[in-house]
Amino acid sequence: MRNFKLYLSFVAVFAMLFTSCSKDEAGVNPDSDKATLSFGAIVSDLVNNRAATKQAVADLPTCTDDTPSYVEIVLSLGGNDVVGSEGSPYRVDLVAGEIFTVEDEALELEPGDYSLDHFSVHNSDGDVIWLSPRSGSPLAAYVDNALPIAIDLRAGVKKYVDVPVLCFDDRDVNEYGYLFFELDTNIALTYCFFANYCDDDGRHYPARYSVSIWSGTSSAGVPLYEGVINETGVYNNGDSYATPLCFALPDNDNMDEDYLYYEVTLLDWDVAEGGYGDIDPVMISGTLSKADIVANFNGEDDVEYNHLRFCGDGDPVDPGNGNGGTDPDPSDCLPAPGDDCDRINFSDSIDIAGLPVDVDVPFADITLNGNSIGTVYFDLASEGADSMVVFMDLDEGYTMSDVEVSLPDFVDTEICVSNINENDVEVTYVVEAEGGITWPVNVDFAANVCQ
Repeated sequence: MRNFKLYLSFVAVFAMLFTSCSKDEAGVNPDSDKATLSFGAIVSDLVNNRAATKQAVADLPTCTDDTPSYVEIVLSLGGNDVVGSEGSPYRVDLVAGEIFTVEDEALELEPGDYSLDHFSVHNSDGDVIWLSPRSGSPLAAYVDNALPIAIDLRAGVKKYVDVPVLCFDDRDVNEYGYLFFELDTNIALTYCFFANYCDDDGRHYPARYSVSIWSGTSSAGVPLYEGVINETGVYNNGDSYATPLCFALPDNDNMDEDYLYYEVTLLDWDVAEGGYGDIDPVMISGTLSKADIVANFNGEDDVEYNHLRFCGDGDPVDPGNGNGGTDPDPSDCLPAPGDDCDRINFSDSIDIAGLPVDVDVPFADITLNGNSIGTVYFDLASEGADSMVVFMDLDEGYTMSDVEVSLPDFVDTEICVSNINENDVEVTYVVEAEGGITWPVNVDFAANVCQ
């Protein structure tokens, strides 16, 4: 466990007071059917009582002399936020020169069993100066009552609730039990991961995996997320699924600077729970720039996944050559590349398990000479459907002159489209086999790409 510095402090949370009121005026109003809360801050140095923690206190957060200006809170009722929310806590100003808040209608509440889930105290510049740690965090051991704190509000009552806080010195917020974006609203865009696992036979499965993200370019940086695991399960039709993981990430002024580092680790998935069984842990790591994040984000309803595949030795599969196999044989219908053009090939096994159907799903990068130049999408239909859609979208500066698509599991016939000269093309492949498409299915395509 990390050692902590020499300062510890408490904040007391008091009942809702009017601006002209003092703490002694709180009590019960029998004519009111609501309850009220007010928050105040009292800081006391507990260095002399550090032995009571029974833990080392050589590295407790350093306190500041800044004057508190306001508090931010999140209150919930029955698991639903009612005042503030994660990532957007509610601000309540303090009376100038005093330690209690101004009257605020948002804190006039119906009776009920509430939970205080977030409590931070800020100076006039908006900087956090005191913070209440959450239960289970490393710093929670240094307070008597860590968050969340249960609050029983009765009709007509002005409630006093003591909330212990520690000085905040901009250290790793995880030590207090918070995620960075709950205290720092300087958020960039959402970034999502999705992963597949392929066994020695080349069969693909949705993967169970964990994601950790640090600021900086290695795991020596400040952790933003640690060991977040995606959800896995089995639909009632027997298909296994795994969900993507999406993260809110901080902004960066430099678009091209790598400022975030991630590790995605393949995890066991019990066969009895629809998975592929025990595997040797494999980790894929990488760095992100703001340009990487923006490239995968086009609004909340259009987020592309960083689609990783754990195959063979665990290295990400180069989508330009499928999962390590040979290129599909060219057919007579795909002409040789022209001047300033190159042939790209894709061969992979596609499965609907864990992926949405009837929407365009970004599946993999299209690569040329090891560089990503676009994305291949699949509009996947449910089991037994007679068609699927392949959509290829190249980056600006590239066009496709000719494209060939085939599903060798079902028919020997290829679909070829020539003289396209566009940077995107959509091909619908109709399967006439009895019973339609059964998943997973092998998909081959090749294209002549020009610059």
